[in-house]
Amino acid sequence: MIAGVAGLAAAASSVGMLIVTADGRVAWVNDALVELVTGTRDPDSPFESRLAVAEAGLPLTGLHPGAPPVVLDWIAVDGTSHLLRITCRDMSAGQPSELLLFEIVDLADEAVASSLGLLPGSVGAAVDATPVVPTRDPDDPAEGTDLPGGAAAPGGAGGLGGAGGLSDGAGSSGDVVLPGEDAVVPSDGPAPDGGAVAEVGAAAAAGVSTDPLTGLLTRYAMAEDLEIRTTGVQTAVGSLLLLDVDHLADVNDLQGYSVGDAVLRAVAGLLREELPADTVLGRLGGDEFAVLLREGGGDEGLAIAERLCAAVAARTAAAEEVAVQATVSIGVVPLELAAGSEAAFAWADLALREAKRVGRNRARLFTREQYDEAALRVTVTSRVAAALDNGQMSLDVLPVVDLASREVIGFELLSRLRDGIWPELGPRGFLAAAEHTDLGLHLDRWVVLRAVNALLSGLSGRLYVNLAARSLRDPAFGDFVLSTLRDGRVDPSRLGLEISESAAVANPDAARRLAEQLGAAGCAVLLDDFGMTTGAVTALRNLPLWAVKIDTGLVRTIDTSPRDRALVEAVVQIARSAGMIVIAEGVDRATLPPTLLDIGVGIAQGYHVGRPRRLTELLGGPDGDDVTTVMSLGGRR
Repeated sequence: MIAGVAGLAAAASSVGMLIVTADGRVAWVNDALVELVTGTRDPDSPFESRLAVAEAGLPLTGLHPGAPPVVLDWIAVDGTSHLLRITCRDMSAGQPSELLLFEIVDLADEAVASSLGLLPGSVGAAVDATPVVPTRDPDDPAEGTDLPGGAAAPGGAGGLGGAGGLSDGAGSSGDVVLPGEDAVVPSDGPAPDGGAVAEVGAAAAAGVSTDPLTGLLTRYAMAEDLEIRTTGVQTAVGSLLLLDVDHLADVNDLQGYSVGDAVLRAVAGLLREELPADTVLGRLGGDEFAVLLREGGGDEGLAIAERLCAAVAARTAAAEEVAVQATVSIGVVPLELAAGSEAAFAWADLALREAKRVGRNRARLFTREQYDEAALRVTVTSRVAAALDNGQMSLDVLPVVDLASREVIGFELLSRLRDGIWPELGPRGFLAAAEHTDLGLHLDRWVVLRAVNALLSGLSGRLYVNLAARSLRDPAFGDFVLSTLRDGRVDPSRLGLEISESAAVANPDAARRLAEQLGAAGCAVLLDDFGMTTGAVTALRNLPLWAVKIDTGLVRTIDTSPRDRALVEAVVQIARSAGMIVIAEGVDRATLPPTLLDIGVGIAQGYHVGRPRRLTELLGGPDGDDVTTVMSLGGRR
């Protein structure tokens, strides 16, 4: 019976499904989940299927029914990275014991991978054989990060399986249980609560088509209609709209999930009111909706999307005596461009991201340029990931100079990609692409490790490391930096960590936590690229900083622009009052140092005071890896 239910659910959807009993046992999994964790839909037995899922280390700890779907990182047993959207539902109504259903979707398969190669002649075609590093939405950095467990290593404590989670020793055939549980079921016996599980599996299969919160179609049901409209027809008519409720995570965190759910129901109701009766409406999960318009093209779809933005902004959602003013961002793609449902979803998502990037509460139409930029971004991140693994990343150093004595007092470390592939990429070509992804975190850890090794190798002065926004949001990054310094017995004051103005403004709480932790340990924390914006001044006031680096755009004109000179003088006064050092960037000509000294800036960097060179050259080491290894570097650990 359970096998039949598994087949029914698998046939109904490609979403991975997992049923767990009250005592933590994995009672049932569908073929789609088995394929996700093993790469095949042909396991030896139902028990082998459950066993494979248990040992996969899926990040399920801490998830609870009723909460919106979360997005979490997961490293598969084969070492590949995945971004999973996980929903937990209580399916035990009317049953003698609790049953939880987890629905798991691989977002990398849904969005990133499927968006590549779908347009002929695109730059993305070159990366088909290269692993793609999945990315988070930079506009929603905290999604899922407040859950215990986080991304679990295979079999680790953050998911199912691991020590104490699976009994398979002599005399015990074993079954799948959550960590800390010790209930076992013989491997050749039935799964627990077989009748209940069968009913839950059937409900799961039926529930694939309808969202229980809003009554709209799910992504999988919409995809069927969309696939018919975009496949095997000469010219598809209509357009697909993807709507994202802006800042819904903040509503959930500050006012509770019940208020967030009320917002979602209000948006669903408005879509029904504003659109023709034959419009196909769906909720894709979380804060995202979809609208399939049956008539018109891209321009007509964009006009309707703009009307919906205005209608949502004018509506107030109420729940538990709390009124919420919501807005939506919308991406639009004409169906005539899309070769299948996955292409339509992926391209509408690119337009949606653009709408969010330029300010939210607006609509954007998909363009070929958006696709090319996304494909290039994936190409770049793939190259950097491969270069990290293959030892093809290297470091240059830019001198930091005391202007009065003209002595070099430190070096800023600059990442360089030297993989021999054309076109060559400078740091601006790849750092922006990696900034908000796990790759940015891996790259920062790599630089910190090599900075400590360089200091151990006899390099004098302080080394400065630029931090990606992703590292600010990683709760373990500060501990990693300090443990690396302790392992190498390096004085923390010899390491400087630079937080960019944009990252500090976008992640104020995370930036402050990291600055406080590293500063208290003795590291030098700097605000980089300071440019006198309102957000930058706020960051300067709120962060515990050792120094502020004035952006090149201000420094380069202080000898010719009285206005810019006055701005820099103001920064110097603010910094001095707070006990901070001021460093000037972009000093590229001889007239700048005297002016800087005159207004009180005594430290600078730039091509006039010191050109970059390879770290290996500075240390006298071999050309290739950056330093002689004194401690374990470990690549992307």
